[in-house]
Amino acid sequence: MTMDKEELRRRIDELVEMEARSCSMEPSLMTPEYIFRLLGGSVPLKEIEAVM
Repeated sequence: MTMDKEELRRRIDELVEMEARSCSMEPSLMTPEYIFRLLGGSVPLKEIEAVM
């Protein structure tokens, strides 16, 4: 799956918001690796790191 940086940024923001609503989320736990897993490994970790 290829996303431009703006689209990936929106997707990450959406995931963080959903996680915050679903539980008492600790923001420091939202690492690039965690986002990678939430996205099902469909976006390369390096792209996620670049956006975060």
